[in-house]
Amino acid sequence: MEGVPVAAATARGGATRAERAAETRRRLVDAAVELFSEQSYEEVAVADIAKAAGVAHGLVFHHFGNKRGIYLEAMREASNILVGVPTADSALPLPRRIRAGLAAHLRYLAAHRGFALRLVLGGQGSDQETWDAFEVGRWRVIEQWAPAIGLDPGNAAVRMMLRSSIGALDQATVYWLRNDEPFEVESMVDCLLELTLAAIHAAAKLDPTLDVTAAVEVMRDALDGQEWAGLD
Repeated sequence: MEGVPVAAATARGGATRAERAAETRRRLVDAAVELFSEQSYEEVAVADIAKAAGVAHGLVFHHFGNKRGIYLEAMREASNILVGVPTADSALPLPRRIRAGLAAHLRYLAAHRGFALRLVLGGQGSDQETWDAFEVGRWRVIEQWAPAIGLDPGNAAVRMMLRSSIGALDQATVYWLRNDEPFEVESMVDCLLELTLAAIHAAAKLDPTLDVTAAVEVMRDALDGQEWAGLD
């Protein structure tokens, strides 16, 4: 309504056009994440996504251009979901938060197996755009946690080895999920902490100027924390 303030338009007709469009887009992305979690890319049709979202078929093309467009958006959303998995109270000591974060990560993926294997962990390297959608999330994790344990996320050795440890974490998690979770979550957490600790030591080998004392201490404290794991 030209000349009518947004607040007035909202009051008269409910949500604004922009708000309705954003809600439609949100419903389509949520539906796409759900469907691509359950079926392969080839098995999901645009009509299936529109039906699951409860919107007209043409709105998929309006918002995303084509099936490929909404698939990539679902990949980005999957990455955002994983990075945003709740971990632990920020008031807890850092080693405890790290341990709780890894446990929450594993439990979330175990509870959303299709999501984990199809969207998050499976076939990320099939093409560059899909790979990039997940790489953004992985670097966000590194840039968040490296400074917290006393490492510079801009250091080349730190970046290479922490990214390598995330790759190892992904592969270990794939094996764990595909083989019906043969190990307890806390045992997996210990394994992943050991991998990260090894990566930190390797970074120091690559760059002898690195002081990894604080980071090693934090990771060892996290490894020693199994007695309080799961108490929250």
